[in-house]
Amino acid sequence: MGPDARKLWTGFADSIELQIAPEGALSPVKGIANKLPEHAARLAGVLALVSDADTSEIPAEQMAAGITLAQHFVAEALRLFEASRVSDDLRLAQSLLTWLLGSWNEDFVSLPDIYQKGPNAIRDKTTAARLVGILEDHDWLNRERSGAEIAGQHRRDAWRIMGRG
Repeated sequence: MGPDARKLWTGFADSIELQIAPEGALSPVKGIANKLPEHAARLAGVLALVSDADTSEIPAEQMAAGITLAQHFVAEALRLFEASRVSDDLRLAQSLLTWLLGSWNEDFVSLPDIYQKGPNAIRDKTTAARLVGILEDHDWLNRERSGAEIAGQHRRDAWRIMGRG
């Protein structure tokens, strides 16, 4: 690598390192993102050879292009990851809706009802809240602002189940 190309590559590698941290933008695809700097360098090497078959150094221009290609690659990986995540959430939301309409005998439901008594795949508050949000967005649940009595207990956070009967 030429000095300018090495500088670009090092900055890119440092940037990726920050983005694969637990709360970083690339943490969901960490396994792929970890290897991005190496992929960028390889792509830059191929581009340099295509540009000049006798070159012995990767210039900054080809390194920038290699980095751009690697960024596109990881953006696609992240897009596919997010798309599959949404599909899982929608599948779980459908499972929750089926349970609410078929097995839950109350007109209202709360998060503890869902993660304590609902489908086995929904056993934590975070997942239950995410799925309730999806069902709210699709008008299957409406938040009851003043709470509601559910199974003999007042729940401050409650949702009316729509589409019954």
